[in-house]
Amino acid sequence: MFSNNDIWKKVQEHLPVENRISDDNMPLENRVSFGDIDIRYDEYLPKIKSNNSIIIFHGVGGNGRLLSFIAAPLAAAGFNVVCPDLPGFGYTKIERAFDYSTWIDVGTFMVNREIQAGRNTYVFGLSAGGMLAYNVTCNVKKVKGLLITNILDNRLQIVRDYSAKNKFHSRVGIKVLRSLPSTFKKIKVPVKMVANMKAIVNDSHVLKLLLKDKVGSGSSVFIGFLISMMDAVPLIEPENFNICPVLLVHPEIDLWTPTKISRLFFDKLQSSKEIKILNNAGHFPIETPGLQQLVNSSIEFLLKQGGS
Repeated sequence: MFSNNDIWKKVQEHLPVENRISDDNMPLENRVSFGDIDIRYDEYLPKIKSNNSIIIFHGVGGNGRLLSFIAAPLAAAGFNVVCPDLPGFGYTKIERAFDYSTWIDVGTFMVNREIQAGRNTYVFGLSAGGMLAYNVTCNVKKVKGLLITNILDNRLQIVRDYSAKNKFHSRVGIKVLRSLPSTFKKIKVPVKMVANMKAIVNDSHVLKLLLKDKVGSGSSVFIGFLISMMDAVPLIEPENFNICPVLLVHPEIDLWTPTKISRLFFDKLQSSKEIKILNNAGHFPIETPGLQQLVNSSIEFLLKQGGS
C-alpha cells in the first residue's frame, strides 16, 4: 500500500512541519469490506481518546494519503480523522466498472460506521469531494457539521467549463461521451486527458509529483464514472438544505475552480453557514498563510459545533 508509494513522501517535503506525517503521527492503514469493494483508509488517532470523528473525502485525482496535510493537524487538535481512498483511486479495490453513485454509497458507509460507533461525526470534502461530502450528508442526516473547500454543481455549464480540460471537452466532449454505447463507458481514460489537472496545485514542483502518481492524478477513470458525476443531481437541492452548519474554506487563488463557482451553490444553502477565504492558497491548499487558515478555521468551526 502506501508504504511502497514514494509520491506522498515527496509531497510531504513541500509542507510545513506541523502538516507532515512523522513517526509520531503515522496513520493506521486499514481496510474494510463494503459489498464487493475493499476500502483502504487512513485513520489518525489523537493522543487522548476522542468521541469526535471527521471523515475527509478527496476529489478526482486524489487519494486518502494526500489528505495528510489537513488530517495530521486535525488529529493533533484531538479529533479522530478517517481518510478513505474512493473507488478508482488509492488502494481501494473494486473489480468492476462503477459510477458516481458508488462514491456516494462508499462515503455514506464510511460516515455511518463512525455514527454507529457512537461518535459525533463531521464530514469534510476537498475539490470534487466537496459535493460528495454534501451528498453523503444528505444521505446520512446525522452529521454534526459539513466542511468543504469547493462545492461544484456540474449541472451548470460554467462549472463544467472550469472542471474540464478545455471548453471543447466540457461542451462537445461530454455530449459525445453520453452518446457512446454502454460497453464504451466501461473504458478507462487518463484523468489528465479530461480534467484540468494542471490547475490542481499552484506549486509546479508538487504538480509534477502529483501527475506521476499512478493512484492519484496520474491514474485513469471509467468514462461512465465521469459522465455520471457530470450529470449527477444533488440529493437535496441547496434551497432545501438545512441539515447541519456548513463551512466553506475556499482557496483564494484556486486556478481550477474559483470561489465564484462554489458560491453558485453555497449561497443557496439554507443552513447556518460560514465562508473563509484561504489567502494565497491554490486548489490543493498547501501555501502559507492559507494552509494555516484552513487548519485554524476548521478547528474553530468544529469546536463551535461541539467537537472537542
